[in-house]
This record gives sequence, C-alpha cells and structure tokens, in this order.
Amino acid sequence: MPYVTEQRPAELFMEHAGVRIYHVYKENEFDQGVRTYWYAIHDDGNDDNAHAVDGVFDVRCLPSPASGPRLDDQPPFIGFDQGRAAGFATFNEWKNSPEFARRKALWDQWHQTGESEAISKTIRHAIDLGLITAEHVSDSDSGGNAA
Repeated sequence: MPYVTEQRPAELFMEHAGVRIYHVYKENEFDQGVRTYWYAIHDDGNDDNAHAVDGVFDVRCLPSPASGPRLDDQPPFIGFDQGRAAGFATFNEWKNSPEFARRKALWDQWHQTGESEAISKTIRHAIDLGLITAEHVSDSDSGGNAA
C-alpha cells in the first residue's frame, strides 16, 4: 500500500537572545516523541547527528549554570545498583521498599517541575557563553555533564 511522507518543521522549544532552539524527535518521527536531552538550532527535527554536528546538541554536554535548577540537581537514582548499595538482595525487594518509593516520588516531581527548567537554564547559559548561536553549536563540553 502506498504512503506519503510529509515533512514538517520541528516544534520550537525556546528562544533566547535571538537563538531559536527546536526539539529533536526520536528516529526523526513526530509520532515517536521528542528526545529529552537533544535539541537543535534548526527545525528539521533530525536526531542522526552527534553532539555539535549540524546544529544538533545534547544539553548534558553543555556547561552547567552557576545556580539551579541544574541537570545535576536530579534526585538519587533508583536502579538495582542503588538498591544493592542500600542492602537489598533483589530488585523486587528494593522496588517494594519505602526508600525506593521515596526516590521514585522525587523522580516524578523532578520530571514534572525541575528537569525542564534545568534544561532551559542550561541552554540559555550556553547561548550567553557563545557556545550556541543561530548558526553554530560549539563542540566544547568543558564544565558540562557527561552524556
């Protein structure tokens, strides 16, 4: 059965100091949803590039702003390794613990409130430093968070 591929511009995420930042889409498809940490200075939504290639960047590779919220303000992780470090023998035991529930609630709150603001603030900081312009994204990741 034939189908039609339609090109449409990516959604604008933010604008700061004359630089527009657009969402990048998983597998370049709107239906797959936006990537959490990847953005671009153009509206093609392409996620096929590495950090700082063709105007696409991973916000985690940018320097952190001096004040919060910052991406490294995220709550403690809730994976099995953290459960093991807390003394739990199995993931199910960890997953059913009050500490896991507490950390999960912190993550839910972070995703609803702090994460988006931390991303926006990090991007504004990089624009102010000149690492992101309307024409270019710098390859510099000094002071940034590891990807």
